[in-house]
Parts: sequence; C-alpha cells; structure tokens
Amino acid sequence: MSKDLTIGNQSNSTADRVLVLLEYIAKKRGGVTLAELVKESDIPKSTAHRLLETLKTLQFIHFEPDTERYSIGLKTIEIGVSGLKNLEIVDVAVPYLRDLSKKTGETSFLSVFNEGNIVHLYKVEGTQSIRTTAELGMRRPVHCTAVGKAIVSAFSLEDVDNILEEKGMPSYTENTITDRQLFFKELSNIRVQGIAIDREEIEVGLTCYAVPVYDYTGRVKGAVSIGGPTARMEENHEFNSKQLKEAALQVSRWLGFVPDMRTTL
Repeated sequence: MSKDLTIGNQSNSTADRVLVLLEYIAKKRGGVTLAELVKESDIPKSTAHRLLETLKTLQFIHFEPDTERYSIGLKTIEIGVSGLKNLEIVDVAVPYLRDLSKKTGETSFLSVFNEGNIVHLYKVEGTQSIRTTAELGMRRPVHCTAVGKAIVSAFSLEDVDNILEEKGMPSYTENTITDRQLFFKELSNIRVQGIAIDREEIEVGLTCYAVPVYDYTGRVKGAVSIGGPTARMEENHEFNSKQLKEAALQVSRWLGFVPDMRTTL
C-alpha cells in the first residue's frame, strides 16, 4: 500500500476516506480505475464505489465510461484555485523568512516587481550585523539587485529589454552591470543556477542572494533574498544558497507552484 494513502492510526471516517481517494486521483495523470483505488487505499470496494459516486454527483471527480477511469472534477479545481487566489504572498512567506534568518543569521527580504522596479514587502533581521540602506517599501532597480535579477530572470527578454530601456542601467558601484548584453548573460546564468547574486552592485560591502518565488500558474510572483557582508556571505555561500532555495521553494509550493511548470511573462 502506498505511504501517501495510508490513513494509519487516524480514524477510518468517511472524511478520511474521501480525502484519501481525492488525493490519489489528483496525483494520477490520465485517471485511475476503481480497482486501482481499492488496492492502493485499502478501502473496501463497496465503500469506495459509494464515495466515488457521491463525489461524481457533486462534480468533485469525473468518470469516463469508455475507460472506466476517474479523474479530478471541475469543482475540486475551482475550490483549489479559489483558495490559492486568496493567499497573500506576505502571509505565506513570513514564517519561512523567519526560519531562513534564524538558520543563516542573515537578514532576509521578500520583494516583488512593480512598475519597472522591485519593492521590499517584508524584512526579517538576522542575528548577525548588516549595514544596508534597504528598507520596506523602498523601490530599487532590477539590474543591480539580487531580487531584481531573480524576478526578471523569469521574464521574456523582450520585457526585460523594455524595462532597461525605460529605467536605464545607472552605476551605483564599480561592480554594477551597466552593459545590456552582459546583463542578459547574467540572467541566463541565473536560470541555470536557480539563484541570483548581487556582488556589491548596489552597495559596497554588501552581497545578496535571491531566488524567485512562483505561484500556481507557474508565473514569477516575487523573490526571497538574504544579504550580509561580502566576506561572510562568500564564506557561507553553499549553506546560505541551500537554505534560501529551500525557503523559496516552500513559499512557492504554498502558492500552488509545481516544480517545472514555470512560464515566462
């Protein structure tokens, strides 16, 4: 019996069994037969059939007579999407930002794209010192910030080009990327590596890492980042990167994202 479908020590209530059946049907691309459901769930055939008939009547599942297979119905999809639309990214991200700052000791941010710039929506102070002018609500460029680069790495090149054309690529430090082609190359590397880095590009002495956050449509919703003194960030690069990627993935999953479903704007 599949571990995912084991009710275990929980009561074998009707609600438990309905949820077990729905979960299994949702995970099976192409549908599933009654026999397969009974085998995997250990729910008696007569009980499973009765519950499936009720779910079918209520449009939570769909039954295809020709193949005798069950698949998820429109009502289940509608409920799921409605719930996801009501989730606020800040509410979802806060506990993960706190955990991220606790594990790494660095200050973490949640940021989004708005009218050609990035805006910090939430900030969790780390246990270690950091000097940065970044504040909540502050608007910053995309071309020289880790969160900006992480977010626009999921955009089409045409959209990025339009942003750079409108906002320009002003230099803030000697490390700021001001060449458009070099910036496009940077975005390409971010797509491969899954993480963006600001190498003292907007503030001398400050290095930041950022990872995009995606929603249930597969579109970029924002980015989670951590920042600290360059020497410390470089020393803990591997650990910080791993923790950051995991935090961003968990936020994305809460927003309904399924890995490998990304699309460009």
